[in-house]
Amino acid sequence: MKKFILGIISLFLAQLSVFADDITDIKSAFNKYISDANSYSVNLPNHYIKYAKIIRLVNKKQGGQKEIIIPYDRYLKELKGHSSLAKAVKYKNNYVNIKVSKHGENYKLSATRIPRNDKYGLPCYFIYTKNNGTWKIKEESMTTNVQTFLSAK
Repeated sequence: MKKFILGIISLFLAQLSVFADDITDIKSAFNKYISDANSYSVNLPNHYIKYAKIIRLVNKKQGGQKEIIIPYDRYLKELKGHSSLAKAVKYKNNYVNIKVSKHGENYKLSATRIPRNDKYGLPCYFIYTKNNGTWKIKEESMTTNVQTFLSAK
């Protein structure tokens, strides 16, 4: 009986160790994502799985919010097209209150994104999944005040 209980405890501790390692790896991947995003790196798309779900939750001026799903191909195209303007104005995002939690087989990284010229920050989250041994973004959701997302096609 003692061996059985010790076996269960050992398995539990091993699982905690894997969980802690995963969280460390995800935070490291996220820090690399932030670095690539804020330096307008051409490597930014490498942080996503193919056809990741991209969500923008738009704070409407008249009140309320609207969720906009951006097709991944369009997201990549806009990312490439807007990066030169973002670089020219030195646009950067800072992230605070970063938390990682288990989300089924994946992990959810939640944070407050503080865009340039914003004083309060906006919620965001990233769902990370293991892809060929590397943690990649499977889903990204960012709250935004940018109204042009409401009329984008």
